[in-house]
Amino acid sequence: MRFFLLLVVLVVISCKPDGASNANTTKANDQKEIQNSKENNQKAASQSKDRNQTAKEQVSTLKTNDSKGGTQAKSQTNFNKEGIPDACDLLSAKTVAKYVRQPEGSIFLADGSSPQNPKARACFFKWDGSELANAGVMVQLQRNPVQEEVPEYFTYLISSKKTEGEKDPASKSVIKYNDWPGFGDDGAYSTEAGKYVWRVGNDWSFMVAFNTVLEPKAQKVAADAFAREVMSKMSF
Repeated sequence: MRFFLLLVVLVVISCKPDGASNANTTKANDQKEIQNSKENNQKAASQSKDRNQTAKEQVSTLKTNDSKGGTQAKSQTNFNKEGIPDACDLLSAKTVAKYVRQPEGSIFLADGSSPQNPKARACFFKWDGSELANAGVMVQLQRNPVQEEVPEYFTYLISSKKTEGEKDPASKSVIKYNDWPGFGDDGAYSTEAGKYVWRVGNDWSFMVAFNTVLEPKAQKVAADAFAREVMSKMSF
């Protein structure tokens, strides 16, 4: 009996150090996990703060640029590889509707640009219900397509319209153009052809063309309004 009690005491004593060691190890592991968790939370918080700061800086930059001349709006403009903006961005349907005497909701836009001619972009403002089939207004802008060969191409183009006119493909008669000052460096127009063209240097030319039932005087008033808006939105 005494031997049995002695054996029990020895077993208990021999087990205590292992239990204490396990407890210490568990405690150390718990502390390590807590520390790692704190570090991960701090890292995540720091990253979140950085992201928020970056977003704030981007918004601040956009607001600053916009207040200094509309850089934010320009950055959203659809430019092609030639640096030519989308013609549909240069004139609003609201303005077209006002001058062609149509409800704004009836005006729909169609891109008139051709992939084969990246030097030019066009936009059609069209509407249904007119007594004229395919009624609409077209806005076109282009860069000099023969810059290397004929750097003054646009000068010759507009000058020739005023001096020689333009041949009507249907009647083969010559349509005369009048001087159209006030837009760019030179301009010409013909209410008979329903075309209004102007240039800025020899780098850019613009055209507003009408297929409407507007009287000549009303057509000219509309063309003036459209050209003003196009020039106000154009970024050179």
